[in-house]
Formats: sequence, structure tokens, C-alpha cells
Amino acid sequence: TGMGGRAFEGLAAEGAFAAVLDFAPQEVTNHLLGSNITAGTDRMTNAGAKGIPQIIAPGCYDLVDFVGWLPLPERLKGKQVHAHNRLLSSAVTDASERVEVAQVICEKLSGAQGPTEIILPLEGCNEWDREGADLHDAEGLAAFCDEMRLACPDSVELSDLACHINDAEFCAKVLEIFDSWVA
Repeated sequence: TGMGGRAFEGLAAEGAFAAVLDFAPQEVTNHLLGSNITAGTDRMTNAGAKGIPQIIAPGCYDLVDFVGWLPLPERLKGKQVHAHNRLLSSAVTDASERVEVAQVICEKLSGAQGPTEIILPLEGCNEWDREGADLHDAEGLAAFCDEMRLACPDSVELSDLACHINDAEFCAKVLEIFDSWVA
């Protein structure tokens, strides 16, 4: 969150990675919705610009982080909040914001010069959004997934998976793609 993503983007810009598995692009949402926990405007662009193969999944795309001990930022007031830990809390985005996040992610990936695959878990993308969990929003997830399919650049492969991001099927798909690249 913030510093980690910034360090990641710096290393990617230097071409320091053989491949990238980016399963938590939440900082894209943070930056888009004005969080002070941001990795900058170039989050999710440097690996692609260097032609580094990427496997992308939208972990926590639906959350906006903020410093947990500070008052809720004005833009996030009225939203459901998840206290992640004593330092970090996250506000849940609505369906229209999720559509905007999907558009931004796809736009960022449109410049990728290397193989890029998006894995789209149709049953949720963070531990708290599973069916029956506190942050479950089936309509918001469906809006995001629909927009990802519509906005996905032709140069990017997109795989729908009928599972949750934390399920074994997700891991199996990641390894299938990665192993095919290694072979």
C-alpha cells in the first residue's frame, strides 16, 4: 500500500523483473479516488512498458485505503468501512466507482509491450467480499467484471474464473499461465 507499490513500480521501470504477478492493484483505486496512500500515477504501467510478462488479478480493487486513525476523508463519508488493521482502514466503492476502476486498469494495461493476462475471479477479489461476508456486493462485482470484459484491450488475454481470488482454482490458473510461459 503506497510505499510497496511505489518500490515495485521503480523496480519494474528498471526492468528488474522476469515476470510480474500483480494480484493487488488496489493502489490504482486509491489514486483514482484521492487516497493519500498511493503508489503514483504510473501504478500498473512500468512492467508493461518494459515488455515484462504480466499476470494481473484485481485483488481489493473495490477498496479505498485511508489512514485508520484519521477521520474518514470527505469523499468517503457514508461508505461502508473495513478496519484492516490499526494503521489502515478501507472504504468500499460503489458500482459506478468500480466501473471507473475497471476502465483505468484496462487503459493502463493497454500500453503493455509483453504478454499480459488478466484473471477475473467472478466470485470476489478480497477475503471480505465472499458471498455472505460483510463486504459482499454482487451487483458491484458484476458491474466491475462486465466493464473489465468491455474495456479489456485486444492485446490482453482475459480469463473469467468461476471462483474467488483466494480459492485453489485461482492458483491453478496462475500456475498454468506461468508454466506455459516458462515452457
